[in-house]
Amino acid sequence: MAVAPAAVIVVAYRTPALDLRWIPEGEGIEIFVVHNDDHLDEADCGRSDIRHLRPGRNLGFGAGVNLALAEIAQDRRVVLCNPDISATAAHWRALADVEDDRIVAVPLDDATGTPTSVVNRYPTPIDHLLTGWRVGRVVGRSSPLRRPLSRLLGPWGRDHAASLETARTGARGPLTTYWACAALVSVPGRLFHRVGGFDPGYFLYLEDVDLCARLAAVDPALEVHVAATPPAVHLVSASSRNQHRTTDRHHLASCRRWARSQRGLGWLACRALLTPRALLLGRAR
Repeated sequence: MAVAPAAVIVVAYRTPALDLRWIPEGEGIEIFVVHNDDHLDEADCGRSDIRHLRPGRNLGFGAGVNLALAEIAQDRRVVLCNPDISATAAHWRALADVEDDRIVAVPLDDATGTPTSVVNRYPTPIDHLLTGWRVGRVVGRSSPLRRPLSRLLGPWGRDHAASLETARTGARGPLTTYWACAALVSVPGRLFHRVGGFDPGYFLYLEDVDLCARLAAVDPALEVHVAATPPAVHLVSASSRNQHRTTDRHHLASCRRWARSQRGLGWLACRALLTPRALLLGRAR
């Protein structure tokens, strides 16, 4: 059975230009760019076969994706791509030429060549609390302390450390255990539509964790695969540089939303211990 051409969604915010040359022209491929502000001119997108969606305000990442998803047929594979990604034709083939219902990510390095995590275990209360307090900024991805400290967090920490190595290329695992980063990932449209896209309550951050959990809930047999390709380049948080306080507020709001969706005493404690962080940062919006 022929596979329908993939569709691509890019949500642009504070984006001066797009480089989408890694996506083939023609072949029935649909490309949607959602403009969450007016920074990106259509002339700076490098090609004319793009459908531009302008909601007139900043919807956030998940709601921006949902706006484009409503225009895409369910039989298409949906490729999500951050505007600050630099990829190649090999990455396109790995993401688009998929005939089953797997979730596919590709390895990503940041601008310094340091690997970033594209597949991780779902959060535990302890590591989620550390994430909410942004402890990772103290021990960055390139720090020699990152790996030994991560191991102290048990299976989650060991998997996180492993995910920062390119040796994890080609890995696979159940979506019930692992979630995939939405910076550059492909999702079967049939299932993406079935769960209603992203939860728009996540304005920024953790919407991919929530999406993967909901996809796994409707089909526990789903797997997430990391393609056996060289890394693409992701200029991490390029659209939010010099806005740390604002993005930290959104990040914390998402952390608290996820924690509220979980059950158990550990998550109850996590929610309580995130409250002082909220008082320090103020309201997200």
